[in-house]
Amino acid sequence: MSLKRFIKGTGFSAIAALERGFGAGHSGERELSSFRNFLLLQHARALGTVVHATPLIPALREAMPDSRIAVAASGFALEVLRNNPGIERLIETPSPLSDWRSAARVLRRENPFRGGEFVILTSVGNDRTKIALQTMFAGAGARVGFTQVPALYRAAFEFDYAKSQIENNLAIVKALGHPVRHFEPEIFFTAEDMDWAERMLVESGAQAGQVVAAFVTQTSVTQRKSWRKERFQAAAQFLIERYGAHVVFFGTEPEAAAIDDLREGIAQRTGSFAGKTNLLQMAALLSLCDVGLTLDTGTMHVGRTVGLPMAIIAPAWSPPLEWLPLNNPRYRILKNAEMEVCPPDYIIDEVSVDEVTGALQGLLREFPPGHRRSGCESG
Repeated sequence: MSLKRFIKGTGFSAIAALERGFGAGHSGERELSSFRNFLLLQHARALGTVVHATPLIPALREAMPDSRIAVAASGFALEVLRNNPGIERLIETPSPLSDWRSAARVLRRENPFRGGEFVILTSVGNDRTKIALQTMFAGAGARVGFTQVPALYRAAFEFDYAKSQIENNLAIVKALGHPVRHFEPEIFFTAEDMDWAERMLVESGAQAGQVVAAFVTQTSVTQRKSWRKERFQAAAQFLIERYGAHVVFFGTEPEAAAIDDLREGIAQRTGSFAGKTNLLQMAALLSLCDVGLTLDTGTMHVGRTVGLPMAIIAPAWSPPLEWLPLNNPRYRILKNAEMEVCPPDYIIDEVSVDEVTGALQGLLREFPPGHRRSGCESG
């Protein structure tokens, strides 16, 4: 252990002792299973990390139907969790990663349970020391979850790489003393989001009754993964010729030019929503699609929240267990190589066009077009 880490740990141990002696009162001795008020902190910077925390909410509700759940969030999490029916209050705070003092003041001021005792929960990706500092002034009776400061927590976790992101998060419910089962991620959009999505889909060229295929061809610059442009074009052409599909592309505004360049190689009309949606609008649009072809990226996680059947081109260097929906018939995960690290300029050439078109064909056979067309606010 480094000297810096030792000093940090010793300092937080002293703070924890003071809390037990003066701040937490008798709540510090309460069984965790007796708590019913929970404040979930969501400040992760990666979209997928936030999405994979959403199963905690229905899991807590199922384990304790009388529970009350508030969420303090910043960044992506505010959109991901907006409209979630399992949340009593969604509190916007500054990110404690940039200003933990202001984040702590907001929590103290908002007083989510009006003086009632509660537990603070920190899911995967919210284990930073500054997030733990935010909790110190919130008046919590206990803290449970992932943290770099275990001295402040009644039940502290480190990520278990033998389990998925979702399984790691659901372990929090077990630590609270309750059984738990698997839940899929959820995002809830509104009727207005759905109306907008339907209009946008028509404007992009989709016809009534036509198969709609969602393509996600770009990834984050920090975790670059790619499949050749010509292969995406060939997969799109297959869907158009075999199923009469309308292909639409999703991405961010900086990715729009690369997406348009790819679209130019497809003879038929396609649509692009790159940079044209917020997160909930994107979810509504994906809920109207029949099948997806995607790289392992944030938009894929949003597609999962609405149950979009997808062929997922997975990178050789990333373990599928952590992020991808294994053993689910709605998803075909295509991964044909193993690497310990991502090489420079990595292209997933080990996944062929034939494998992708075969996976798409299988998905459309098992989940026929038009089977979804789901309503709003249903995840």
